[in-house]
Amino acid sequence: MVKLSATEDEWQSDDETGYENPYDYDPNAVDENDPTVDRDDPSLDPDEDTEEIAEDEDAEFEDVEAGEEDGELAEIEPMYGSVVEWVEGWFTKVIRRKMGTGGGEGGLAWDERWWLYPEVAGRLTAAWYAWEEARASDKPSAMSNWWIHHLEPHLRVILDGDTGPMSHAKADGSFQGWPELPHQSVPADLFTVITAD
Repeated sequence: MVKLSATEDEWQSDDETGYENPYDYDPNAVDENDPTVDRDDPSLDPDEDTEEIAEDEDAEFEDVEAGEEDGELAEIEPMYGSVVEWVEGWFTKVIRRKMGTGGGEGGLAWDERWWLYPEVAGRLTAAWYAWEEARASDKPSAMSNWWIHHLEPHLRVILDGDTGPMSHAKADGSFQGWPELPHQSVPADLFTVITAD
């Protein structure tokens, strides 16, 4: 059993290793009492192993720097040129849901004139940016992550037939979205306090 004293300079050990000071520990040291260790074996040279690890790390850093210089980390060309192209070419073709009757009657709501609704356009733009990033990623889970963490939360709001931005959409096009949220201008003296922090 190891008994530790209160101060570091009095570190004591009664175990069979004879290990007394944690700052003197060398993980590459060869146990001189181990009969299985052949001191003439060059593969046991701790300095050689350390040099190989250091060379591997240097090579990794060089690869990253070279990649940046070659433009590997540069912007990737998107598949769609705009959110409109993405909505018409991908979103409306892939997302298929049972829609409600519309007009605030419940179920899911979608208006084919989605661009009239600023929140819908903003959310779809954000989803498109994230989709392009996931599509270009070399991680196999990137697209799954996009579906679960990006698209589904947006869809819950966009298609919400009770309180969503298109919840009262009508086939005749008479509903053009909810009005802007009311707001009052921030008083000048309060604005100064807010921006000073």
